[in-house]
Amino acid sequence: MKIKTKIISLSIAAMSIVSTLHAESLTDAFKDAKVSGVVQAYNFAKQEVTGQKDYDITTLGLDLNYETARFYNFGAKATFQAAASPWIDDDAEAGASGDMWGSGAVLSEMYLSYKMANTTAQIGRMYLGTTLVAGSGSRVNKEAFQGATLVNSDLPDTTLTLAFVNRFQSRTDGEGNIGTFKDINDDGAYTVSVKNKSVKDLTLTAAYLDSIDAFTTAYLEASYKFNDFGLSAQYYNSEKEKAKSTYLIGVKGTATFGPVDLLAAYVTVSDEAEVSPGLGNGADLAYTWSEIFSWQYRVDQDSYKVGAKYNINKNVNIGTSYVNENGKNYAYGYTALIASYTFTGELKGLSLYATYEMGSEDADQSGSRVKFNYAF
Repeated sequence: MKIKTKIISLSIAAMSIVSTLHAESLTDAFKDAKVSGVVQAYNFAKQEVTGQKDYDITTLGLDLNYETARFYNFGAKATFQAAASPWIDDDAEAGASGDMWGSGAVLSEMYLSYKMANTTAQIGRMYLGTTLVAGSGSRVNKEAFQGATLVNSDLPDTTLTLAFVNRFQSRTDGEGNIGTFKDINDDGAYTVSVKNKSVKDLTLTAAYLDSIDAFTTAYLEASYKFNDFGLSAQYYNSEKEKAKSTYLIGVKGTATFGPVDLLAAYVTVSDEAEVSPGLGNGADLAYTWSEIFSWQYRVDQDSYKVGAKYNINKNVNIGTSYVNENGKNYAYGYTALIASYTFTGELKGLSLYATYEMGSEDADQSGSRVKFNYAF
């Protein structure tokens, strides 16, 4: 019997158990449910990308959540996603088919949870954000996984996460439709991560992922915060099936001077092979990321990043960053301008994010992103 069939069977069995527990109070659990969501309007554009025509695309989306109140420690949640790109043209269809052109609807979350003391278990479809298995929410269509998770915080200042996933819902299907759930390899993947904050101002993270018969990834990170300064170091080690082991090392420093936040980071990758950072586009932790174009995991690549952000007030900030990537036969530079605004008063719940990134050296491309989100 396939693992995915077992997961579905367990979900049905668990839901059957809940349905037999005091039906009259179970009704109250549904009556007291919380309904929330996000309405989205995103515009993405790219110019001078090798192998692509210039394009821009506007995608509208709705993310609607329904979460029951807990009953005998059990709870359930469902999330429905819908998206459309009503003004798309041929160039945008070709250029954005992998992330922004994905019209339609999908039930991305449908899980049963159980919480007792410091332990929470979930089984079903879910948005997942572990260290090495994480869906991305940077596009209108969010990524999701099907599987089971267990989170425990019994040990002082320590969070332990275990997860098994066997299906993944991507942003799109590559042909203009919203992504659907597809098998992860033949046997899925499992991961474990530990986060510890026993030492004041120090956060230690360790994680391991086995995407069965595909690749393995291990991750270590230490982050220390002292007053208005921070220092972090990270280490990836990954190995694809029948390939050489490889690694990534990164360091990052941050500082805050009044309303100004500063950042400097450096990452280097082994000359053996490209690093596999995890499952899902949210499993992207290397420090030298840029707003649009950079990819920090290429074989034998060194990259650095410097950035600055000015917080005009708690709701408005502007910033800039520069990322440089150097490989065997290339040097890419990316300069980004960023602004964000969180509305208050009658428009509370509405937020705006905008960025423009331009390439330099061997990178000719440029791009922009504008995101409106209204959370309710």
